Amino acid sequence: MRVSVVEAMPASPPPSSHTESQLGETCTDTGDRVTGNGVYRDGGRAIAASGASVGADMQPVRSVVKLHGMQRRSTCGYCKTVDGSACYAMDAMRLSCQNYQDMIDRGWRRSGRLLYLTDHSDSCCCYYPIRTLALESKPGSSDKRVLRRWKRRFGAACIDSLLSDTAGAFDERQLRIVIDSAEYSDEKYRVFEKYQRVVHDEDDTTQQGFFEFLCTGPLVHCRQDVPQDVEHLRELLPRGFGPYHMCYYIDGTLAAVGVIDILPRCVSSVYLFYDPDYSDLSLGSFSAMREISLVRQLHLHIPSAKHYYPGYYIPGCSKMTYKSRWRPAELLDLVSFKWVPIDRCLQRIADYPGFCTFDPDLDTRNIVRKQGETAKDAALALYSPKQVLDNDTNGLVVWLAMNGGGRRLRPLLVSDLATVSTMYENMALQAYAAMGRDLAKSMVLLL
Repeated sequence: MRVSVVEAMPASPPPSSHTESQLGETCTDTGDRVTGNGVYRDGGRAIAASGASVGADMQPVRSVVKLHGMQRRSTCGYCKTVDGSACYAMDAMRLSCQNYQDMIDRGWRRSGRLLYLTDHSDSCCCYYPIRTLALESKPGSSDKRVLRRWKRRFGAACIDSLLSDTAGAFDERQLRIVIDSAEYSDEKYRVFEKYQRVVHDEDDTTQQGFFEFLCTGPLVHCRQDVPQDVEHLRELLPRGFGPYHMCYYIDGTLAAVGVIDILPRCVSSVYLFYDPDYSDLSLGSFSAMREISLVRQLHLHIPSAKHYYPGYYIPGCSKMTYKSRWRPAELLDLVSFKWVPIDRCLQRIADYPGFCTFDPDLDTRNIVRKQGETAKDAALALYSPKQVLDNDTNGLVVWLAMNGGGRRLRPLLVSDLATVSTMYENMALQAYAAMGRDLAKSMVLLL
C-alpha cells in the first residue's frame, strides 16, 4: 500500500482493514473488548489507561490505531519530488486529545484519520514541527499591515475585541467568527470547492473527499480539565477539547473556515480554506492571529494552554517558512524531542539543510544529513527501534485480527511477533519507538 501524505493537500486516508463495526468482538485470550467507539472494556467496565482521555459524555476513552508501517509518499507536496520520502503511517479509529497532544510533541501530524511521522533519514524535505509561544506573541510589521486593512473594513473596536485576551462585545453584523463543530455542511463544501479550484487549480474535489479530509476525524471530544462553570469557555470549547471549524462570516456570508484541533496544551492548525473573492483580506494571516488570540483566551481558564502549532516549518519552502513569522517561535528537535528557540536553529539548518538536530547537549556530529546523502542514524526511532527501546520489549502488546482480518482480536506480545511475521514485529517496534514506550502502551495498536 502506498500513502500520499501532504500536510496541506486534501487526501483520503488509507482504508483500514478493521472497520468500527468489526471492533466490537471479544478478544480470544482475555474476554476484553475493543469497542467501535474506541473504548477498551473489561467485562463491561470501561478502562482509562495512563494517557487515556474521557469523552464529552465523561466516559473513559482509549485511543485505537491501525498500524500501516513505513510508507512511501507518492509525490512530495512541497518540492514535487516523486518517491522523495518515507513516513510511518497509522490510521486512527479513535484518538484521545491527550494522546494526540503527546504525539505532535514528538513530530506527528494528522490528515483526517491518517497519522504520520516523516522518516528524516529518507526524506527530500525536512519537516520540523514549529510552535508559537502565544502568550508572548505580538504582530510583526506584515501582520500590522493586515490589521490596518481589517480595521478600515470592519472598525478598530471589532478587530481589537476579536484579538484581545477577553474578546469583548462588538457589532457582529459585518464580521462574525464562530467556533463551530467540525461537521460537514453544504455551505462549507461550496467554499472549499471554490478555494481548491481557484487557488490550487484542482477541479476534482468531491464532497466525500472534503468530508474525510476536514470533517470526519479520530479525535474524541473531552471535557476533562475544562472548567464547566465559565460561560465564556462554553463559547470557546462548546464540546471540550477536540476538533473544530472556526467559521468567518462577512456580511452574513461564510468567507473562510479555519480547521483547528484544540488540545490540552495548544491550538493546532490543521487547514484553512476561504472564498477567493476575499483574497484581499489576507485571511491566512488574520486567521493565524485569531487562533493565537484563542490560545490566550483559553489560558485564562486553562493554564496549560500556552502554544499555537501552525504545523511544519520546511526550510527552503516559502509555503511553509512563513510560519516563523509569529514569534517567539520554537522548532522541535526530532532526536531529543526538545523544543528549541528558532533563532538557535536557523544557522544549524543552513549548515545541514538535509537534516539536523539542535540540542547542544547531544553529540550532533553524526546526527546530521546533508542534501543528497542518507544517514540511518538520523531517525533512530524508525530505523533502529530496538536501540531506542534499549532492546527491552517486555510487556509491549499489539492486537492481532484473527481469521484473516475478521471480527475477533487477540492481544499478542511484541516479543512473540517474530513467530507470526518479522514484518509485523518491525512495524510494532517502530510504532513503540516512534511514539515512545509509555504513550504507545496507553493505546490499542492494531495489526
